[in-house]
Amino acid sequence: MKNPQYKRVVLKLSGEALSGENGYGIDHNILRTIALEVKEVNDRNVEVAIVVGGGNIWRGVAGSTKGMDRATADYMGMLATVINSLALQDALEKEGVDTRVQTAIEMREVAEPYIRRRAIRHLEKGRVVIFAGGTGNPFFSTDTTAALRAAEIEADVILMAKNVDAVYDSDPRINPAAQKFTELKYMDLLKNGLGVMDSTAASLCMDNQIPIIVFGIRDTGNVLKAVMGEKIGTVVGRNQMNDVLKQTESKMKRTVDLLVKDYTTMRAGRATPALLEKVFADYYGTPTPINQMATISVPESRLLVIQPWDRNMVPQIEKAILKSDLGITPVSDGNVIRLAIPTLTEEKRKDLVKVVNKKAEEGRIAIRNLRREANDQVKDADKKGDVSEDEAKRYLNDIQDLTDKYIKNIDQVAEAKEKEILEI
Repeated sequence: MKNPQYKRVVLKLSGEALSGENGYGIDHNILRTIALEVKEVNDRNVEVAIVVGGGNIWRGVAGSTKGMDRATADYMGMLATVINSLALQDALEKEGVDTRVQTAIEMREVAEPYIRRRAIRHLEKGRVVIFAGGTGNPFFSTDTTAALRAAEIEADVILMAKNVDAVYDSDPRINPAAQKFTELKYMDLLKNGLGVMDSTAASLCMDNQIPIIVFGIRDTGNVLKAVMGEKIGTVVGRNQMNDVLKQTESKMKRTVDLLVKDYTTMRAGRATPALLEKVFADYYGTPTPINQMATISVPESRLLVIQPWDRNMVPQIEKAILKSDLGITPVSDGNVIRLAIPTLTEEKRKDLVKVVNKKAEEGRIAIRNLRREANDQVKDADKKGDVSEDEAKRYLNDIQDLTDKYIKNIDQVAEAKEKEILEI
């Protein structure tokens, strides 16, 4: 199965998109359709944040043209976005998607206040976060909110779901001969007034190099297609080589993370719950990690205590430990299992150091392979003329810098593990 192109996205929905054919209010069928699309993306472990407009209920600009104070009209528009956000939260949760609404204007009875670090933590836990209340300031659109929040949470892309399927040089609903754009630069938005987003939002995206994908919300499956990197709608500001760099760094970081995790399961003479991470016991017919069946504590430096939540699991856990390659005999009183971690012999320490070095070298090879793949993509783009010769050289240098950085990380991790093993 193809992996998603993006890890963290901001989905920008206009208020009008929620109103369906009515042009006002909330169409619950549309709401459920959007919720199902977001769920499909969320199920692929993509972190989703949403900014929704309020134009289906109230537009601040329209109010100000009727003589209303602009700031007052804009605050009313912010409240409209909260209504839409709560409706969208309800629809998502009905589909089993854990969701949080954060507002720029504090109203704790209905939503959390916007706190950047908390929003990121929610996303990392797989929750969808809906940003309501605009920026909390009048004179700024929800487009600007989407650009600002995308920059703050370091989103990979802004997905702009609209009632038209792409960006055109004129309204295709009025002009059948309107020209469709598949790719645009940020400056095209600023110079030509193409109506994708306001100039403040476009400038924010340009300054922070956040690509924008504009597509039609009415075509089912478009949100997932955009996330998967399929060619739909109009792409604004995408730099293919920047994507290559981001993906390469993400893969290199994951390589180091996996090595660190692998090292934690290696017995180095000290007790740690991580020793049991790869040990699975039979839980009523289902192989289950021990840490999902019991509380594991470390009362002493060389002692692990396992307290199963279900006493009937004690024999199964004992059996699993004996079958594992830990080389430790469990001691049980029928309720609690104790693992005394034996002191490593000098010969065993030397053997473990060899394993540490072997795994480190495998990690270095994986990093170099990722470098080769990224270099090939840059060279291919250079041949096609997608990047200049100078740009290609710069990207190749950036890739080498990433390679040096993560190989150095592997060296440091391996050195620390070797030191831990040899420490008596």
